Amino acid sequence: MTNEVSSATLFECDSCGNLGIGQEGIICCDTAMTRVSDENIGVSEPSLNQLMRTVFDMSETELDICLCVMEGGEQTVAELAEQIDYDRSVVSRHLNHLADLGVVDKQRRILKEGGQVYVYTPNDPAAVRRNLLGAFIFWVHGATSLIDSLSREKVEAIVKTDAEDPQWKIYQE
Repeated sequence: MTNEVSSATLFECDSCGNLGIGQEGIICCDTAMTRVSDENIGVSEPSLNQLMRTVFDMSETELDICLCVMEGGEQTVAELAEQIDYDRSVVSRHLNHLADLGVVDKQRRILKEGGQVYVYTPNDPAAVRRNLLGAFIFWVHGATSLIDSLSREKVEAIVKTDAEDPQWKIYQE
């Protein structure tokens, strides 16, 4: 994986205020956007665990299960549950979520002795990155829409509500 994303910079259009992320030379309103100082950002870079929990709703347990499938290859719910000592229903729920995210592939197998079993295999790392990046971009679009919907009145209402909270005085000191 290249380092293009980590070397991206935040830019702002001097004319309309639009923001963009990328390398030098981003154009908006027919002029180059101005680089925004890192000091003006106000948030720290997320860790992988924070990203996976926040955007993809993955718990520590689910991350453990994901790593086991990635390292161990094709496995059933029962095999994974025994290997990592989690309840089968917990493992099954998390594997289904991982399959929905495109991290693992879920295949139904008919057993010779009757019945069926689901087998989970890790997907190709490039495909996983592509699926997660697509889901992340969709999430960012939704988050951006939420931020855009904030009007001045909503922001003032949030501040007013916070100011009424006894903890607010601690933050002001």
